[in-house]
Amino acid sequence: MFKKAIVVLVALLLSSCSAEMIRSDKNYVYYEIFVGSFYDTNDDGMGDLDGVTEKLEYLNDLGIGGLWLMPIHPSPTYHKYDVIDYEAIDPKYGTMQDFEELIAKADEYNIEIIIDLVLNHSSSEHPWFIEAKKNVLNGTCENENSYCDYYVFTTTPQGKYYAIGKGFYYEALFWDKMPDLNLDNPEVRNEIKDILQFWLDKGVKGFRLDAVTSFYNQNVTKNTEFLEWLDETIESIDPEAYVVGEAWTTNSSITALYQSGIDSLFQFSLSQADGLIASSIRAKSGNKLANEVIKYNDMIKSANPESLNAVFISNHDQGRSAGYFKSSQVEFQKLMASIYILMPGRSFVYYGEEIALRGSGKDENKRLPMIWDNEDNTGKTLGPSAADYVGEEAIGVKQQIADKNSLYNHYKQLIRIKNKYDVITDGNLESLDLNDNVYALRSYSDTEEVIVIHNLSDTEITIEYDFAEYKIDEQVFNLSQTKAKITSSSLVISPYNTVVLIKK
Repeated sequence: MFKKAIVVLVALLLSSCSAEMIRSDKNYVYYEIFVGSFYDTNDDGMGDLDGVTEKLEYLNDLGIGGLWLMPIHPSPTYHKYDVIDYEAIDPKYGTMQDFEELIAKADEYNIEIIIDLVLNHSSSEHPWFIEAKKNVLNGTCENENSYCDYYVFTTTPQGKYYAIGKGFYYEALFWDKMPDLNLDNPEVRNEIKDILQFWLDKGVKGFRLDAVTSFYNQNVTKNTEFLEWLDETIESIDPEAYVVGEAWTTNSSITALYQSGIDSLFQFSLSQADGLIASSIRAKSGNKLANEVIKYNDMIKSANPESLNAVFISNHDQGRSAGYFKSSQVEFQKLMASIYILMPGRSFVYYGEEIALRGSGKDENKRLPMIWDNEDNTGKTLGPSAADYVGEEAIGVKQQIADKNSLYNHYKQLIRIKNKYDVITDGNLESLDLNDNVYALRSYSDTEEVIVIHNLSDTEITIEYDFAEYKIDEQVFNLSQTKAKITSSSLVISPYNTVVLIKK
């Protein structure tokens, strides 16, 4: 259940802020950060928490209201999805004091922070697993604090189980270095509750839950039951905490998972080069896309009326969205952004997406260094050591800020619009059948009404409709700087452009 009341927050014009920012806590646009590749403050080649703190002004100016930090816990890998200590900071990223300072500074900007929480498995180097394996092999699981029941051990060889010797095997769905936790064990659940309490007390505003379909290996019923327990536990600690889950699965499974009461699940069908957004742009099928948006939102609302869709076009597990089209097709990059930022639900931007950062192939190549300035490498990280992506470098943040027609400034305008209207995020929805090439979605509540219109075609379109009660409030230009024209019965919109209508 989405817990927050609709409260309009007016950010203070702080001496450290570049602009006054007005955001509702309901429609925050989130920004996903792989800390190790974001910004390096101590010249060791590794991005760090201080780097995130240093760039809060940048993020605030972009209009970002929330940060999702990929795993920050101690881990033997670069990606850190195998946790050694759930209540600590990886030394490569900094200290707990650095994290506390980040939280405090983010609060000044009214930017909330959620952290990745990996509960399906731990690292094989976690003290729990080391102790459990020792006791299983020694036959001393009856000892107090043996941790044997923290994991899933068996004497029957089977798929996704790995040998530890003496005929024993342990479950590890993803990798032998990631042993699966036994989430049925009350002691494990008590550990999880302590972990949740620890980070919420530190000031995080919620969690991104990793691999929720794997908690019980694609068992939808048990996964939903565990999510319900987890969501209720989080809410008991902080009723306003925000929880979003990763569930790369079918719509029927998504519907069941929403019945847990979780706030959001990522809609994976929107993302990737062959996803709904990119393919709709290629097919110029705006109306069909709008109808799919309605259908999906109706589906999740039927399972949980308070649900809030989590929309995105790429993340750390997928090829960068800049690669969905040719680098010369900036109009399509901008149109993608226009569509998903102004879509119902909470929009998530993957770091660097706003400057068309590229990267594809193995995971390391999808988490490359952020490009802050093409002429100055201050703060630039080395990125994952195994990365081998060879491609053109993105135009840096500094250069794009100076270019009023840049992708960065396009994102900035879109995020400002999303921040302006709660109703775009969580209003009642209706698709308008205006033209096959036109995406038109009406969002409305008792107090507000907005129509978002995108022209997905390469030609100017005249739309015939009863616009007598509406006026153009916002225009987002793309290839053409030609302003839209509205009369009581028609709207003329240029190729790839966007208009936002409100009632007069």
